Amino acid sequence: MKKKKKEEPLPQFEGYEPEQKTIGMLAANLWAVLLMVVAIVVGWFALTGLYPSFSFDMDDPMLMAKNCMWFCILMLLGIVVHELVHGFTWLLLLHKGFSHLSFGIMAEGAVYCHIDVPMAKKPYVIGALMPLLLVGLVPWVAGIVTGSLLWMLVGGIYIGAATGDLMIVKAIHNEPADTLIYDHPTLPGCYVYHRKAE
Repeated sequence: MKKKKKEEPLPQFEGYEPEQKTIGMLAANLWAVLLMVVAIVVGWFALTGLYPSFSFDMDDPMLMAKNCMWFCILMLLGIVVHELVHGFTWLLLLHKGFSHLSFGIMAEGAVYCHIDVPMAKKPYVIGALMPLLLVGLVPWVAGIVTGSLLWMLVGGIYIGAATGDLMIVKAIHNEPADTLIYDHPTLPGCYVYHRKAE
């Protein structure tokens, strides 16, 4: 993974001008905690509803230690997988190579994936939301269906972790379908290209 450049030239297109659409990290973090709590509470009630005999057994120290170890491993892996899902979804949709991706950590501490290829709105939105589906909703639902508290918790946390992605998509949802979008290289958000007035 190449290290993210601090500055890179913004693509220019004749007849278009870019508008920055970014989100505030404080608001994103607050909403993330709320969504995370809601997902876990709903998941807990779903687990106990589907499995009346379900209980959080704390009497076995070895089992607790094992579950805690796996929870930590999955949480760390989830950070990497979340960003890789963003990147590989965009690459697959745009038929581009891995060299167009870069990964890094923002000043606020958030991990991110950046693609240096302008794209239409639809592939951008799909790539933005895919981690919510694959890293959040899938393990959350799987945990509920199989009676696994571990997977439900991990999925619930990563549903919350996708809040920033949801906010970015909301910020551009009123843009026309043929809007050209460029992922912001250093901030959570993107540039939207508008046709210049004649």
